[in-house]
Amino acid sequence: MRAALGIFCATAAYQLYRFLGQPNGMPAISALAAYYLLPAAIALWVVADAQRRGRTTLYDFGSFVFFFWPIIAPIYLFQTRGLRAFRTIGLFLAVFFAAVVFATFMGYPASLQP
Repeated sequence: MRAALGIFCATAAYQLYRFLGQPNGMPAISALAAYYLLPAAIALWVVADAQRRGRTTLYDFGSFVFFFWPIIAPIYLFQTRGLRAFRTIGLFLAVFFAAVVFATFMGYPASLQP
């Protein structure tokens, strides 16, 4: 649940920043942090899940997942869950697109201002 919340917040913050026209200053710093928070949340979840399941992992596996999460996370899910991985991937996509929709609704009134 915490991983889903981290993914939602990071995606919403970054998408809101992009929707508002990429302003400078503190919003840019926050967007940069949010940009790196998404792969960090995914990597932390994968590492915690591997430990909880008693799987041995490579040295510095968390960094490997952080940099290559679009490839490594689905492979890990299919190795550990089989076809039930589609459920987890579907949940991730639902949270991701819900955050995009949330950011769109939050940023739309501000985008109308000159």
